Amino acid sequence: MNEQATLHLEYLYGPQWQHVVAIVERAAQLTAEERERLNAAAGRIAETQMKNLQNVAANGGGLAGLLAGFGQQTTGQPLQIATQVAKGFGRARNTQIATAVAGQAMSPGAGAGDIGGILQSLGALGAVTVVSQAVTAAVLSDLVGRGDFTQSVYDDLVRPWQEGIAD
Repeated sequence: MNEQATLHLEYLYGPQWQHVVAIVERAAQLTAEERERLNAAAGRIAETQMKNLQNVAANGGGLAGLLAGFGQQTTGQPLQIATQVAKGFGRARNTQIATAVAGQAMSPGAGAGDIGGILQSLGALGAVTVVSQAVTAAVLSDLVGRGDFTQSVYDDLVRPWQEGIAD
């Protein structure tokens, strides 16, 4: 790859552009089985988040407890932490571009008005979510250990992706 292309990719995705490109390229080649595994992983994440909210409601006195603790509950979520770190280190644009490109890679016909591509995209919303989390983590991977973006947060973001594409 020539130097101009490298600079362009670094401008788009940040200093960890190789990691981002690898995920985007792999996302474009997902099999139906891998998409299903990624959708299932997204479902498990959503279920865990729902249980956490239910626990807050049960321990804090019902709806009032849920509403009182709602903001506190979401601030420790990996994606919210990543979003704050991206903003704090000037990488919000990089994460936005990476997630948009990854979504397009998973549904190449959707941008051309192809109804089949759109329907395929809707059937893979969970997979798109998992891939988006993975590219967000990739964009920020050199910031592990800075602020609240710990190795554990990074791992929580990429684990569903890694497990979904594992053979």
